[in-house]
Amino acid sequence: DTWECGVRMAAVPPCHRDADAALAPTPLRIVARFVLRGTYRAVRALPSAQGAVLLLGGYTPKLNALAEVLLVNGVQAVYLTPRAALRGADAIADMVDEQGWAILYVLPLSDSAVFVSDILNSRLGALANDPSTSFLRRDKFAQQEALRQAGLPAAAQHLVSSALGAKLAARALLQVGGGADAEVAGAEYPATHAGAAPGEGGERHAAAAAPAAVVVKPKDSSGGDGIWLCSTEDHAGTAASEELWRCNVEGAVNSELIIMEAFLAEEEWVVNSVSRLGEHKVTDMWCGPPKALQPQDRSSPAQFVYTEHFLASGSQRRDDVIAFCCAVLDALGLQSGAAHTEIVWTAHGPRLLEVNARPSGGLPRTPARPNQLEALAMSLFQPDRFAELPLAPPDGGFAAAVVFLCAPFDGWLRCEALEAIVSLGTFHRFDRDLLGHHGGTRPVRVSRTVGLFSSPGAVVLQGTCDEAVRSDAAEI
Repeated sequence: DTWECGVRMAAVPPCHRDADAALAPTPLRIVARFVLRGTYRAVRALPSAQGAVLLLGGYTPKLNALAEVLLVNGVQAVYLTPRAALRGADAIADMVDEQGWAILYVLPLSDSAVFVSDILNSRLGALANDPSTSFLRRDKFAQQEALRQAGLPAAAQHLVSSALGAKLAARALLQVGGGADAEVAGAEYPATHAGAAPGEGGERHAAAAAPAAVVVKPKDSSGGDGIWLCSTEDHAGTAASEELWRCNVEGAVNSELIIMEAFLAEEEWVVNSVSRLGEHKVTDMWCGPPKALQPQDRSSPAQFVYTEHFLASGSQRRDDVIAFCCAVLDALGLQSGAAHTEIVWTAHGPRLLEVNARPSGGLPRTPARPNQLEALAMSLFQPDRFAELPLAPPDGGFAAAVVFLCAPFDGWLRCEALEAIVSLGTFHRFDRDLLGHHGGTRPVRVSRTVGLFSSPGAVVLQGTCDEAVRSDAAEI
């Protein structure tokens, strides 16, 4: 057992039988062990299994925060790391049962756990998304195609498995004429096209517009991992060579990459939501400028760097983003559970970047209640209260922002700088890699920022005045 933040949460130890082929957890052996343990429990040779919600995640602060929320609802939480998801649903059920826990529900806290969570929740008869559509909530290429099939605007894109395929796909996207209407299924091309990419066999592609640049990205990673902006076909080939067959942050190997049009974004939006039986509730929304680029001159493939997001207040544009987000969740079959959706606002309206079928990556940053983790527990154990929540939180007289720190070179974040940030009037806390830091107690070694995972950390600001929050964000 682990004790953190005053919350008792049991860690399910990994199964070591794989080292012995004679005792490998085959389906037949798993069933036999279930029957034996059930028999022993029936005759009280083993203690009865205790009910618990299984969390599949590896970020300890979030595991503790969600466990605390579940404990308020009278429910124990146990957890397995996302690596366990790679073993499959049967192995997970076996590991948990072996430790004396009876799964009540499974909550994925990382993208790699979405498949097995859907399978286990479906077997349990709990609130579950259809396992046959789980790939729509993991595969970023399939997400855009699902939108196109549903009549929603979607990105022109290709799926490739070689650097040559990436160059040919980028050439096709950068040279094809069309315009915004080509993004919508049926405007110029069929909704999906399962043929070969121009000049290369075996590559799938879909309808294309004419962007100024293309994005190269893994189809099943997260957190900005492996995403490149390319203004030429050679850049796309270089980015593909860098990413193909690399193990991404979700533990999958990049055997295929998406080459998609780069939306000309006016703003970027993040929508955190919780759903129950198809009823969607937005817990917090954030809006900010488009991500910065490294390098900025586009002389080579560039990577995206997060900058800042501000808690979105009520407006017609916010309402339009909410409506689009709900339509996206319906198209992807996300009927129950948490979602973290990234959207860009273009001259033609909202466009989807990707949906992650799990809570937001960090701890909740909004001062509004309930936050996403609280609403998630509410959807499971207090359905009547969840049904009473508004579609989106009303303006509550508060403001918030998250500022992602960007180091221009390798070096140190000095005590004086950290203390200056802490002294800001709307400072609430440090986040990500600086979580738990209390200011000028010690300097922090940093590396040059080239993406989200190389950022030194983030700063969460909260206050009652939007102007004061924005002023402090600019000061940082």
